[in-house]
Amino acid sequence: MRLFHGKQKGVLYLLEWGVVILLLSFFIMKWFDYTQYHFSADAAFEEEQDLNFYGPSKKVEKVVIDDRVFYLNTYDDQFSVGILKKDFGLLWKYENSFFSIKREDEDPITYLNDGYMENNDVYSIYLVGVVNDPDIKKIRIQFNDEKTLAYPIKDSGMFAFFIEDNHVGYGNWEKLLGINKNGKVIYEKAL
Repeated sequence: MRLFHGKQKGVLYLLEWGVVILLLSFFIMKWFDYTQYHFSADAAFEEEQDLNFYGPSKKVEKVVIDDRVFYLNTYDDQFSVGILKKDFGLLWKYENSFFSIKREDEDPITYLNDGYMENNDVYSIYLVGVVNDPDIKKIRIQFNDEKTLAYPIKDSGMFAFFIEDNHVGYGNWEKLLGINKNGKVIYEKAL
């Protein structure tokens, strides 16, 4: 004996799949809440500020480097950096803690740096800061092997360097240089 005929069987089939999709959607949303993944870097950044009871900070510059986004921000007399990483090709998650430092206007450059090792073989190191001396137009990091990385300074005065390498650790960073508009070094500090 058949209980469902024709259209009734199709409706039941759709109803069963509808329930499965709703349950799956519920578990996916709960997973996103638990892991703090978001479909946009901006949403992940906003949530991280809320979780750290920080801000709201003013986003000054958004720096995109490979699969990471650095938000350079200001809040009161501090500047901060928020680092987000893209996972699975489309989801964004906060990669590191929320770092901030008081801006020291008497210093030509105020900066902070940090790093960590992924999978016991890849260093992820960053250096971010703000230029307080208006004569400095470019920031350069010099490594022990004479290689350098440069970052042109925009109106905000903020900058960000990110290095991911299995050979570059803190020991390879030699100095931070501030360059004026004529290409002359006017600030130098050992790292």
